Amino acid sequence: MQNVSNGFYITALLNGTTINGYVRVENLPLIQRYTKGTERFVPDFEALAENSRPVVLPFLTYNDTGEVAIPSDATTVFKYNDVPLTFGADGICNTAGMAGVFKRLSYPATIGGQTYNIPAIRVMKNLVPLSNYDNDLITISGTVELGGQQLPFVDLSKEVIIEESSGNQYDLVISTDSDFAINTETDTLKLTALVYKDGVSVGDLTGFTFKWSKLLGTGEVEMAGIGNSQTITAADVDNVLKLRCDLYLSGSKIVSGFAEVTDYTDPYDVQFNITGVQGTQILKGQVARVTPAV
Repeated sequence: MQNVSNGFYITALLNGTTINGYVRVENLPLIQRYTKGTERFVPDFEALAENSRPVVLPFLTYNDTGEVAIPSDATTVFKYNDVPLTFGADGICNTAGMAGVFKRLSYPATIGGQTYNIPAIRVMKNLVPLSNYDNDLITISGTVELGGQQLPFVDLSKEVIIEESSGNQYDLVISTDSDFAINTETDTLKLTALVYKDGVSVGDLTGFTFKWSKLLGTGEVEMAGIGNSQTITAADVDNVLKLRCDLYLSGSKIVSGFAEVTDYTDPYDVQFNITGVQGTQILKGQVARVTPAV
């Protein structure tokens, strides 16, 4: 089994204010499996109650205060595989080839115990096969108003995993109620590993064990504890910390989940400039050149 991970961040600067952001998915992860030659999809998004279907939204915070930044609904644009999604007066997507697949809404997201209404899209129909049974990409762009000026955020991205089913499938998603960020030297971040079987959340974790590891440039470092939660402090992170959580059942590893935590209090930052490809996906025959900059 191959494990693949990637990372993405976007920043906007205005008089020393930085906006950090990523794409957040509520309810179910953006993973769907199909049985070849049938119309059987796991999970079957269309068969779920509407409020249980995946919701995709931009999650933005101000670096200096840690407060949630609310994107402008008028300027927020959602794309699926680089195709801008358009919506009717009822909020239902009317883009050619994707009509009815998504619904735009103002979503009441609970973050840090507070509720914020954020522009979002809900998956209304099955995502297989919008693009030849391979992985897809959702991107979000828009602006945030600060001091009477519009700060742009561009192409926050989230991959949609499309796979052929091979029997009972487990997925592991690392979640947090706040941002995946350390904004002050005293911040404590709690991560939770959520387990899904065939797209359904597993509530009883009896028999499962969890192994957390830091993925450093010098190699892997196992972290203490075997539970499904892990606490991260500023001392754990040198600018960016990549984490992996391995899920074991009856002593055998069955799936891994990945997360990335950024410490915005560090004085140095490493950025990766990628040329030769569009976005973060590479096709056969393409060459991507990655240039790190401090």
